[in-house]
Amino acid sequence: MSKLLKGKPVADDILQRTKNLVASLSAVPQVALVRVGVDPAAKGYQRSAANVLQQAGLKTVPVVFDSQITFSEFESQVTQLNEDQQIDAILLLEPLPESLPLDAVQDLLDPCKDIDGVTRANLGSTLSPRSGDLVPLTAAAVLELLNFYEFNLRGVEVVLIGDSLTVGRPLANLLLAQNATLTVCDKYTKQLFEHTVQAQLVITAVGQPNLLTADMVNKDTVVVDVGTNYDEAGKLVGDVDFAQVSQKVQAITPVPGGVGAITTALLAYRAARIASQGK
Repeated sequence: MSKLLKGKPVADDILQRTKNLVASLSAVPQVALVRVGVDPAAKGYQRSAANVLQQAGLKTVPVVFDSQITFSEFESQVTQLNEDQQIDAILLLEPLPESLPLDAVQDLLDPCKDIDGVTRANLGSTLSPRSGDLVPLTAAAVLELLNFYEFNLRGVEVVLIGDSLTVGRPLANLLLAQNATLTVCDKYTKQLFEHTVQAQLVITAVGQPNLLTADMVNKDTVVVDVGTNYDEAGKLVGDVDFAQVSQKVQAITPVPGGVGAITTALLAYRAARIASQGK
């Protein structure tokens, strides 16, 4: 069995830093959790995010809209949140109804309150990342994991599977900024295993169960699974055939219990940090 790169120790460290920061502030940071409609996934994430934020000492402000809200009405409401001095950070919960195009809605957010890093301004900061930038949250969580386990990326052969705008592409920029030697693969990549079997680090961020199998890695590979999927039994699984791959590689993240736990903890830390800059 390979070494498990568990997310909980990383998340615990981040949460402790968050609590210390919150304790130093004169006012409790407030985070608006914006949801449209009653989608179960959005409601579930709202609950888990609220739990972690409150655990860290922050206040959550649920902002829920009817699924029939028009774009202009939604824009007006988001503008009010942007201008509200009591709201330090805003988290936009997905999915959204078709009447609210995601890319247009994301850019309604004030980049300085965009805790998830989804605005184009924050996406663009990954090209030349600096400490404190609100880069996309999941991509940042992967770097937190690697840093915690003292994985030096300089010169490391990394294969990143997935080029989504919210994870793959920003993560690619962050890896390059750490001087990794990077190969990005997507659904058009031919003979994927020829890339992964030679890699020192493989990161999957696709959303396809069992995409990475044991024959696609070597004994020295480190695997970071960012995938979020549900199998036929409703169990949360990643992109990796964990049962087989974990018997072969040097180290691997579990799903659940890996990058996801870090993401929600980082959410809280960012909110506290944003508040500290303005209070």
